[in-house]
Amino acid sequence: MLASTKCVVIIPLMTLSLFSGCTSVQYNGAKTEMQKVNYPPVDKIVTAYVGDHMVEKGVISQIETLRVLQPIDGAMYNIPAKTYAQLGFDSTQDFYEASGVTKNPFADPFNALSVDRNQNAQLCVVTVFGVESCYEGQFERQEAVSESSNSFQQTLIYSGRVGDKINIGYREFSSNLARPAFNNEVEYDLSEDSTIGYKGALIEVIEANNNSIKYKLLRNFPNATE
Repeated sequence: MLASTKCVVIIPLMTLSLFSGCTSVQYNGAKTEMQKVNYPPVDKIVTAYVGDHMVEKGVISQIETLRVLQPIDGAMYNIPAKTYAQLGFDSTQDFYEASGVTKNPFADPFNALSVDRNQNAQLCVVTVFGVESCYEGQFERQEAVSESSNSFQQTLIYSGRVGDKINIGYREFSSNLARPAFNNEVEYDLSEDSTIGYKGALIEVIEANNNSIKYKLLRNFPNATE
């Protein structure tokens, strides 16, 4: 789906600058990158604190977002400081949602935000007529976990020690959301064995107290089918 490519002429005001020509907003979706998670390295001694992830295994799907660090108060449009989801991209620029952007009464309605891929790119508001109103500002591209993807991750979380017993939490996350039916709390007695395991993951506990645990991963979770 493309925006109208009709162009109009607008006189620049204050710090506002306009590019000639027309811009068609692309709605082909966000760029997606799959990242494998496998932590910590096997046989390496590491320390985790209460609430920290001791073991992680899975695949995370990340998408690109645009974060505006400081509000941009332009002559025609105001762009709030927030994170904007990506709508799509073409060969030269990326397009993002424009939720929260406001315009002055004389400005044209807008469809999206756009940023060129060159190093000194400005942040632009794309109007329904395909005209870009561009501004200097503080913004950056960031990676975020996709909530609509097939990400899957297994984790073990340290929950502290009472006497000779330590508590470990197991969590599964799918598409950045916890799966309650697959969450569990497990208690291990270190006086019986310093090696503990859950769902195929195997850990040697070296030292543990109610604040932290020093351990070595012997084997991570088996590869899971999403």
